[in-house]
Amino acid sequence: MDNTAPQKKVLILYNNLFHYRIPIFKLLSQKFDLTVAYSLGKENNNRYDFKVEKKEIFKFNRFVIHKDNILKYCNNFDVVIAYGDIAWLKIAGLVFRKNKKFKLLLWTIGVSASYDKKFDTITKWDKVRDLFYRRADGLIFYSEYPIKKYLQNNYNRNKLFIAPNTVEVANITLNNIDKRNSFLFVGTLYLAKGLSLLLESYKDAYIINKEIFPLIIIGDGPEKQNISNWIVTNKMDNKIIMVGGVYDENTLSYYFNNAIACISPNQAGLSVLKSMGYAVPFVTTEDAITGGERFNICHNLNGVLYKKENDLKDILLDIIQNKQKYYNMGIEAKKHYDRYRTPFHMAKGLEDAINLVLHE
Repeated sequence: MDNTAPQKKVLILYNNLFHYRIPIFKLLSQKFDLTVAYSLGKENNNRYDFKVEKKEIFKFNRFVIHKDNILKYCNNFDVVIAYGDIAWLKIAGLVFRKNKKFKLLLWTIGVSASYDKKFDTITKWDKVRDLFYRRADGLIFYSEYPIKKYLQNNYNRNKLFIAPNTVEVANITLNNIDKRNSFLFVGTLYLAKGLSLLLESYKDAYIINKEIFPLIIIGDGPEKQNISNWIVTNKMDNKIIMVGGVYDENTLSYYFNNAIACISPNQAGLSVLKSMGYAVPFVTTEDAITGGERFNICHNLNGVLYKKENDLKDILLDIIQNKQKYYNMGIEAKKHYDRYRTPFHMAKGLEDAINLVLHE
């Protein structure tokens, strides 16, 4: 007779089935009977190690309402990890439902953050967010940053969890790290990311040192044509190479394995963790737009956080003149990723939160 207890049923009620979350969900499905429900993005027929459902929605400006009875749906599970944006009204409303039969964890950055706002600079929604968050069974953050802020607001520390935001990388070897010979930009081509500053800084550095490593730009987006035009106009097509969007991990691995640094002047998101996983130091401003990923960078140890726009040209030149310094930063970045920021660490943070609320 098998006395093994059935796995607890866990629902992740999310906005989008992002490809970079799949490895984390796969690890979590080894511990729980996992279902992931999402609303944005295209339907897909991929086979996963967990159940996947799409939930239809209405959108009114930034507000979102599910068409289904979300409470009834969630009552089929032991624990629900829900997207923590209070603009998703039926999800946010779950905290007030006294007839819910499940434990509710809200998964959130914890503070205001977006592509056009600095991290934790907009506080007008804090009190509204607080009205909902206090009623959840627990909060799961992407980084350690919000913990202090929430403790100061008298939250119970036992209900605050961290599932450090990260992405999966392919296996690499560091044997030839001192042969890396390119700069890299990876991400959607938005003006707010400071791409014009990167291009101008690179050009200024090139004028001083013609032996500067080539700059590889990976990504698609609104600024693609403008960047292409700039490269042609400034006759830099022999040094700056646009390769478009790359979504295959083996191809991305090739570019990272040849990069001495990944540079994004004004935005530091998941590309920080991708770079660290490939032993590439990340270069960005110390107040770059982020969801908390920037806090993985220790200045001049595993990456570079600079202050003034004019500093970027000097950093590019310094990389060429002091290559070993940046190869060593890459090794430290890889150590940080392996010790603290693999998909296992993110999945473990989610698992710990689930287990704790189950045993309350």
